[in-house]
Amino acid sequence: MKIVAFNVPAHGFVLAINSGPGQARMTSMALGKLDSTMWVHLTTGTSDVIGAVAVSVNEQEEFLLDEIPAIPGASQWQAFPVLCYLRTARIWRPGVLTSAQREGLIESCPQAPELKLGFEIDLDDEDATILKALKEDGRKSYDELARQVGTSVATVKRRLDRLRREGKLQIRAAIAPCHLGLRTEIVMWLRVRDSDIEHATQALVGDDTIKYAVRIAGNWTFVLKFDVVDRHFVDAFLRSREWTKYVDSSSMSVVVATTKRNNTRST
Repeated sequence: MKIVAFNVPAHGFVLAINSGPGQARMTSMALGKLDSTMWVHLTTGTSDVIGAVAVSVNEQEEFLLDEIPAIPGASQWQAFPVLCYLRTARIWRPGVLTSAQREGLIESCPQAPELKLGFEIDLDDEDATILKALKEDGRKSYDELARQVGTSVATVKRRLDRLRREGKLQIRAAIAPCHLGLRTEIVMWLRVRDSDIEHATQALVGDDTIKYAVRIAGNWTFVLKFDVVDRHFVDAFLRSREWTKYVDSSSMSVVVATTKRNNTRST
């Protein structure tokens, strides 16, 4: 388990990449090394590698036309622009803590009700340095942060509390689902009729078992991720979900290996 800080980007893509024979791992590792990637998985199904990236509007052209085609081993790829973030790991509830325990933790630290969408460009230099340092190691002390930023401990504490209250930063544990007994991770693509998108959106937003869900542009409507004890439990999981009644068609991939999770590369 690693403690990290993160924010939610305003502009993102979900990437679906196919590689040449025997090159999927190389492709996955190369994608995971990019600063812009948030998570990267090797998967079964129609794509060898699926990942999420965040790039600013000014960088999108270079990223899509130059960086992605240059990834070693990538033979075909699709980029699906994220239109809306519905759920992220920040609000995932895997059932480890009770509601009372969660409330107790939230009350003990500054916490915004929503994590603000946006990039570091709306932060000043000191705030951006704090965010970068905590993305590397969320356990850094105020003394360590003060030395790295070049300011006082009191100033760092005041800035960090403000960033958390404003929803520009959150510190949380980045833990592989397998350590919680959830040994199968699923990436699912959903196609929903236009008339049902609003209803499906609300159902996904309200489903605490969904770890990641985004509304995307392209030939799919949503991409989501969830975890179950074993792949044999997938059908039972889906039967109990409110949002499945709005799904017109879907495609499912099982995560074989994870290269990057919560902006942190796997070791």
